[in-house]
Amino acid sequence: MTYTSATLALLWAATTLVVAAGAQDAPSRALGPRAANTGRISGTVLRAGTAQPIPGASAAVRNAADSALVGGAFAGDDGTFRIDGLPAGRYVVRIRVMGFAPVNRNGVEVSEASNAVDLGRIELAPVATVLSDVTVTAAQTDVAVAPDRTSYNVKDTPAASGGSAVDVLRTVPSVEVDGDNKVSLRGNENVVVQINGRLSPMRGEALGNFLAQLPSNLVARIEVVPNPSAKNDPEGMAGILNIVLKENTDLGLSGGVTVGGGSTGQANASGNLGLQRGALTLFANYGLMRDSREISGYIDRSALQAGLTPYLDANITGEQKGFSNSLNASADYKLGAKDALSSNIVVSDRNPTRTNDNLYRELDANRDLTASYLRSKLMTGSELSLDAALGYKHTTTQPGDGLATELRVNRGRDTDHVLLTDQALSTTSGSATGVPSLETNLTQERATQWSLQSDFTRTVGGGTKLETGYKGISRRLDNDLGVAKSIDGGSSYATDASRSTAFLYDEQVHAAYGVVSQTLGVVDLQAGLRAERVATGFDLTSTNEHFRNDYTSLYPSAIAAYNVTPTSQLKLSYSKRVTRPDTRQLNPFGFREDALNRFAGNPALRPEYTHAFELALQQAFSHGSMQVTPFARHTVNAIRFIRTIDDAGVSTTTFANVATSDSYGADVNGSLRLGILSGFGGFSAFQQVTDASNLTTDASNKAFGWSARGNVTMKLSPTLDLQAFGMYRAPMKAELGRVRSMSMMNLALRQKVLGDKASVTFRVMDPFNTMGFGNVTNDGRFYQTSQRRFGARGAFLSFSWNFGQQPRAEKPRGEREEAPDGPAGS
Repeated sequence: MTYTSATLALLWAATTLVVAAGAQDAPSRALGPRAANTGRISGTVLRAGTAQPIPGASAAVRNAADSALVGGAFAGDDGTFRIDGLPAGRYVVRIRVMGFAPVNRNGVEVSEASNAVDLGRIELAPVATVLSDVTVTAAQTDVAVAPDRTSYNVKDTPAASGGSAVDVLRTVPSVEVDGDNKVSLRGNENVVVQINGRLSPMRGEALGNFLAQLPSNLVARIEVVPNPSAKNDPEGMAGILNIVLKENTDLGLSGGVTVGGGSTGQANASGNLGLQRGALTLFANYGLMRDSREISGYIDRSALQAGLTPYLDANITGEQKGFSNSLNASADYKLGAKDALSSNIVVSDRNPTRTNDNLYRELDANRDLTASYLRSKLMTGSELSLDAALGYKHTTTQPGDGLATELRVNRGRDTDHVLLTDQALSTTSGSATGVPSLETNLTQERATQWSLQSDFTRTVGGGTKLETGYKGISRRLDNDLGVAKSIDGGSSYATDASRSTAFLYDEQVHAAYGVVSQTLGVVDLQAGLRAERVATGFDLTSTNEHFRNDYTSLYPSAIAAYNVTPTSQLKLSYSKRVTRPDTRQLNPFGFREDALNRFAGNPALRPEYTHAFELALQQAFSHGSMQVTPFARHTVNAIRFIRTIDDAGVSTTTFANVATSDSYGADVNGSLRLGILSGFGGFSAFQQVTDASNLTTDASNKAFGWSARGNVTMKLSPTLDLQAFGMYRAPMKAELGRVRSMSMMNLALRQKVLGDKASVTFRVMDPFNTMGFGNVTNDGRFYQTSQRRFGARGAFLSFSWNFGQQPRAEKPRGEREEAPDGPAGS
């Protein structure tokens, strides 16, 4: 890949930041003697200025020297809590609950002479205006519910151990990933994927490949944001999925190593290392993965009109392999008490290969064989992406206030070489007849994206918070497709000028937003508006066509939350979203799987706009939490997959804008921790109505869909965990067809060894071999059913070892606070 001087300058600046700051010295620490665990800390949690107790408030005790969690408890109905069994030492006690500002009590001393410490009244003040920092307190720390998002802590999930980020996403309620690694939320694929709070520049197949080759042990948590505010990018009708990678470090040096492998041919290894010394924080993790999966499936097609091939069936076999390297590194340097510089770089190198052998049989009306073909595809690819950022942050004495600015660049290169073979077979012996027809497709794609974002936050008065900011994005993509054909078995090739082309795409986005939040007693209000000016253009060199689309859009948002009790909240939210067509959806030349399966974009696609409404009830209990969320969405110019089959039997999948699409339904998600059992799960049901009367072939559709999943962990002993995960997505009607059901199960057993420093995990994925993806197409001319399986079933073994402290450091801009600490040993 060739990088510009500006890119190299950015990387040089990040490196200079790390080297220049390395001279900082580490603060010295002294460790006191250990004593018997007979200490106690107690207190009473009250609403500020009143005598009203706050039941359910969490109290976490951490060691003042290394921030290690020592114990915890929840306040009872009278607001009192007590934590027993503490050794002598100095502690920090943190009290927090949804709807109130957390309170820290520093320097709490437990000694042999005074081993019972009463903190007395601890008053918490309502701070519901800081919506993104409010969490529902629950004993299950794996799930945290905030007004705008739900966070799932997956860094210790055995069911995804030794797998990829795709396996992690499949354990999250309301999230689905199909066999082609396409991510959807509540049945909708128009979801934006962020990495560490930043919009991923990768789309479509490139994003799926990245997630499938990203080791799961590099993922810390998944944040689901179904209805973001105007502060966030408005892309994605279904909302935002933020994948937070493990990073950050505590005082001193820490790290870890993970290695694993599986029966499918998968092997992975990764390591992380963190250091905090004075004002400098460094972190890096590196992972590599090799994977191999078998592909199998079938196609059955029947003609519904005369003059067409009566019957066609196909048996599909193949294999997909991949090898990847991923690096995530960051450096943070504190210039003073209020100012900090940060840099981050993510590099991913992927080399996927895929083979497909499709054995087609054409049958007459009596189902007698009339022709047979072996149509094969061999794809080898090379993908490299680099994402680098430099940031500056200034904070004030008011928590949450300040200025944050970030400059970011992403460069990507994707080269795919495809060989398509079409070989006629004898209808009697099945042997090859004649000379095979060969075709090569060489696709070379280069993408560059620059972005500059600045956010300013200020709290005025007693309960008003103002947020404003700007974001500018510049994207450019060059996609070259070269097609060559041979009819003499490969001795010579001739370029197919009618299909060889260059696709050039440019996009400029300028956005400004303002958000105001206000607290009125137990009611939190937030309103925001984002204005965007977008200019897009692309050229097709082979046809000398130029397409341009410039537009200005406004994106309002609003949240009204009523804190019924300190542990329950009722929230109504609204936001306007947009889904802009990506280059894969616009490029009319697309790609082929074989001579009978073609994928093509639509250069006339327009953006789709969605108005999203949600009503959510969040309730925390002493042993878990529950969230019920009815929702409704109205979409104009909705982008849909449209699959048609022509008279020659060629299936073409493309995209089109339908007039409107309405969906409404409800999600129910919950978490539970009860003795040796803990877990979370969810159920989603929705009705979708599509008006496609504007299309030549009316693809209007009315469908009902539902899905369910659960993730349960049982502690068989203090060092042995058993985890089970299962999901089911019901069949659902689609435009001109139907999507078939999908199900999957994971079982995992994790044994801790070497104390808490290491663990061994044995995982069985898809033991009943039910994971697959299928659909039915009925366009009035053909009726076709198809099914694909991607070789997910297998057994995997992994080993993880950690040393030093658990990583933790300054949170990057845009990330939210993690779930509160639960009581130790509960």
